[in-house]
This record gives sequence, C-alpha cells and structure tokens, in this order.
Amino acid sequence: MPTKTLNQVKTGEEFVCIEIPDLIKAELIRLGICEGNILTCISKIPQGPVVIRKDLSEIAIGNSYSKQIKVESKNAN
Repeated sequence: MPTKTLNQVKTGEEFVCIEIPDLIKAELIRLGICEGNILTCISKIPQGPVVIRKDLSEIAIGNSYSKQIKVESKNAN
C-alpha cells in the first residue's frame, strides 16, 4: 500500500496515520492523535499548516511537521 506524507493529502480526504516522528509523537498523543488513527483533512494552506480532524477535535499541524508524518489513504488496499 502506498504511503505519503500528511502535507500530500487533499482537503476532505480520510487517511490513516502510519508513522509519527519521535520529535512530535508525545505532543500529538496528548492531543489524542496517534499511529493507527483514522483522520480527515479539513483544510490546507499552501506551504502552511494542515488542519486535521479526529472525532470532534481539530488540530493544525505545521508544514515542517506535516512533511514528516506518514499516512495512507483510508480506502487504499
């Protein structure tokens, strides 16, 4: 299954978080986001943050971090 980075997802796309770098893993876990979660991209700002949703929570992830988080489209088989 092909993986991509968070900054490559499209607005409205559902995806599974595959790998989070250690540098931000603890911070995202505090916010309820971890590997294996199904998330949705709410919006993207070119060269800026990606806003994602998990359940009722939304979080903006900066561009530099979004380039390091590996994801996979939810419908990829």
